[in-house]
Amino acid sequence: MTNSRVLLAIATAILATLSGCASSGGIEAAATPSADPANQQRQAQTQLATCMKGKGFTYHPVVSMPELPDAVKQEMSGDYPAMKKYRSKYGFGFAASVIYPNDGVGRMARRIGEGDTGDDPNAKVIAGLSKAQQDAYFQAMEACNLEMINKATGKKLKSMQEAAEAQSEMMKQIISREIDGDPKLVELASAFADCLKGKGYKVTSQRPSDIARSTESTFMTEFGKLGGKQPPTADEARPMLQREIKAALDDLECGKDFYAAYRPKANEVYKRAELLPGLGMTVAVKG
Repeated sequence: MTNSRVLLAIATAILATLSGCASSGGIEAAATPSADPANQQRQAQTQLATCMKGKGFTYHPVVSMPELPDAVKQEMSGDYPAMKKYRSKYGFGFAASVIYPNDGVGRMARRIGEGDTGDDPNAKVIAGLSKAQQDAYFQAMEACNLEMINKATGKKLKSMQEAAEAQSEMMKQIISREIDGDPKLVELASAFADCLKGKGYKVTSQRPSDIARSTESTFMTEFGKLGGKQPPTADEARPMLQREIKAALDDLECGKDFYAAYRPKANEVYKRAELLPGLGMTVAVKG
């Protein structure tokens, strides 16, 4: 059975969302100069390193997040030519994550396996620990992150799961108000849904936040089952990629006008909440 431990990225997202939303019921607080994301990141990392040291573990502060590849940034922008170029090669980015692993366009979390340390100094620290020590390391990190979240938000959350649930509920409220409540996006989403249905695709919801992922959700589920408990190989993923590309291009043709309006607004909303829209957070997990 896989025992996945989500590292700091998930806690940073939770901390930013709960801190930004708690005071006013919105996310305006997260957009103020005093809540500069880079400064928040530095402070959180320093606090985490200090807490981990107090628990007997080494943690190296990560002061910057990896820059997204240009192909991903352009695809996220809602620009039709950029989205078409991306989707013509990568589809929605699921199967492509193992077929083009060096392109940095994948949509799934990276797993830390034996000998897989990459450029992350903390991955190297973790890789040098025994299994029992790794379990203790992740437990300490969860405890430190929870302590930081509770201190910053004034809450008394008892677990990272509870914190994640609170963050998820907060984001649902924000999306409902700022995206699904936008009349222009609602109108464009309706036309998008009609086009998809005309092409034979199943549409279960016409809400803007749902229709944006309507076609890709099937492939996300399928990709999650490929390879069983292990990540799929490139050969296993290639047949899926061809179908994924076709569906992604059909989706784009139907949603051309929708994405041009939706993506910029969604990006702005998620940026204020310190989340990456549409990509799924690329975080290291212990599998």
